[in-house]
Order: sequence, then C-alpha cells, then structure tokens
Amino acid sequence: MPRRLYPAIIHSDDGRTFGISFIDFPVHAGGDSAEAAVADAEIVIAEVVASLLESGTPIPRPTAIADIPTEDRDGAALIALVPVHLPGRSRVVSITLDEDLIARIDAVAPNRSGFLAEAARARLRGG
Repeated sequence: MPRRLYPAIIHSDDGRTFGISFIDFPVHAGGDSAEAAVADAEIVIAEVVASLLESGTPIPRPTAIADIPTEDRDGAALIALVPVHLPGRSRVVSITLDEDLIARIDAVAPNRSGFLAEAARARLRGG
C-alpha cells in the first residue's frame, strides 16, 4: 500500500492543548499532547482521503516542508509528518473462514471482499 507523508503544523497556546492544521487539506485535528494531536490527525486525514477516493477526487500531493509558506509556520510549536496510506493494487488471496461466518457476512454485505477489507482497515485504525 503506497504511503504519503503530509506536513502537519502543530500549534499550542498554553502547552497543554495542541491543534493541527494542514497545508494540503482544509481540516484540523487536536489533542492534549503533540502525540495525541498527531494520532487524531492520522484519523482525520484517513477519513478525508477515503471520502476523496469515494468521490473520485484526486488526492493532493504532499507539500514539501521547505515549501510551507512562512505565514503558515508562524507560531508553530513544530511540524510533523502525518502518514496517509493509499490503496494499492488489489490482489487475490485465499483465506479460510468458518462457513457460518461466511454466511453471516454474505447476509449483510453485497461484496464479501469489500466487507473484509473494510473490517481489516477499521481494525488497523484501532476501531
């Protein structure tokens, strides 16, 4: 799965709460530490990218850190790189599942592979 790293500008006015903004996406994230803010940013960006992919909108290329405008850097506590995993080529795999589990999946999902892929993505995100 291809991965891109997007610059995230981290701000904190009080050293206790942290906000993140992006050059490449019009979204924000935050947390009670820089690490928590970056973790939230990963979730937010994954949702944005999934929405863009679903709508057929191109995913922007990451802005190089050196190309971030000075006015966007002003007051930044730091700049982090937030990973985004983009879908790669589909591959056929063989798996073994309990027949009852297969029947339950088929009862709720029009596409078994899509269902299993989304379940795996949700689990990998921590859901």
